[in-house]
Amino acid sequence: MPFYIRTIASADYGMVVNIYSIIAVLLVLVTLGFETGYFRFVNDENRGKLFDTLSSAVFLFGLFIILCFIVFSDFFCSIFEIGNSADILVIAALIVLVDAYNAIYFAQLRYSRRSVLYSLLRLFQVLITVCFTLFFLLFLRYHSCLGFDFSAIGSVQYILIANLLGSLSSTIYFFPSYILKSHIFDYQLLKSVLIYSIPLVGMGFFGVANQNIEKILILKLDTHPDTFTQLAIYGANYKIGILMAIFTQSFRLAFEPFFFKESKSSDNKTLYADAMKYFVYFGLLIYAGVLLFMPLINLFLTEDYFSGNIVIPFILIGQLFFGVYYSLSMWYKVIDKTYFGILMSLAGLIVNVIFNFILIPRFGILGAALSTLIGYFVMMFLSLFLGNIYYPIKYPLLRIFTVTFVTIFLVQIVKYLEESYLCDYWFFFSFVAIVLFILILLRVEKISISKVLSHVRRRN
Repeated sequence: MPFYIRTIASADYGMVVNIYSIIAVLLVLVTLGFETGYFRFVNDENRGKLFDTLSSAVFLFGLFIILCFIVFSDFFCSIFEIGNSADILVIAALIVLVDAYNAIYFAQLRYSRRSVLYSLLRLFQVLITVCFTLFFLLFLRYHSCLGFDFSAIGSVQYILIANLLGSLSSTIYFFPSYILKSHIFDYQLLKSVLIYSIPLVGMGFFGVANQNIEKILILKLDTHPDTFTQLAIYGANYKIGILMAIFTQSFRLAFEPFFFKESKSSDNKTLYADAMKYFVYFGLLIYAGVLLFMPLINLFLTEDYFSGNIVIPFILIGQLFFGVYYSLSMWYKVIDKTYFGILMSLAGLIVNVIFNFILIPRFGILGAALSTLIGYFVMMFLSLFLGNIYYPIKYPLLRIFTVTFVTIFLVQIVKYLEESYLCDYWFFFSFVAIVLFILILLRVEKISISKVLSHVRRRN
């Protein structure tokens, strides 16, 4: 993001934000919920057969999506607000196909607890993407070679091609194991997984739509004359707020296989309650760290994008709500009532869309951030309410709510004092505030942390 906003036009970056919102939604559809389905049905006897079946199904479905985009390119370009750039649509679909196919391999690594290899492959994929992005945007687009004018290729296309090459780097690593497999396709096994996973696709679709719908609606509802520039400002500041989403994603990747493996343990509900509590505490630490050190965070932006800082607190809290919702919502997966996920995600999406239509015309990008936060809150509340009926867990809600309220209140107080009276010493007071926050948490949770550490030692 810091590189994009300094290298390409703001309208182009707005287009990038728009395209990646579409990619996120498509990726949920093409993976068919098979990551969670893999964790639910895998065992030592059927691991190879299950993997072959799911990966083949994902690949074929991804090819079908690409074919639809090629045949009906004009229709989809109009719907997605990308003009006549059918090539952008096709490249985006290829990214979705490759990432969805890789997702089954990555699920296998997660189930096997090969977290180091998983992380290295993901990191290498990012590095490849970054390197090609730098090469394309700093060098290639300004040159001609063998009679071809590379400057004719748009910045958005170069960014997507770099992403595709990065995704293919993981595929290349997995390819030898693909060649050596027996490639068994089991229709009955696929049917069982689909019955379980299709509701998760609906849930995932509505969940990702909750995360991205405001970016699409900004283009249609914002009264600003240059909506792509407004979307660029929102998207750049959203990237800062999405530091919380990175933490949430890390938690999800570890928690889902852990949840299914521990679901039959006698003390599993205590573990789930502790996991959710500490997730909120670490999330609040990220919230405080980002807002208290905003002068440093803003070094990633340019002055043209500072006006979007107003959305960052709401994005952070919204992402925290979404993470809590995910932690709470594992109950319907373990009791095989995944349709509850669809209902809760749909309710959140409906609320989100309604508030977007109300708030974006009045408050612009701030209205978009508020709408997202409200949608996540509705999902979180519904999951807590329904989970208490079907799979009751005694979460320490009073303690969590108190720590959350106190953290938000103290962060706002410190920021007010720094901006009004302590401008020259903001870094010192922000650092002291973060240290105090950590010390208070350690003091409050001293006994609980000791229990968790001893439990981990016993299991290891």
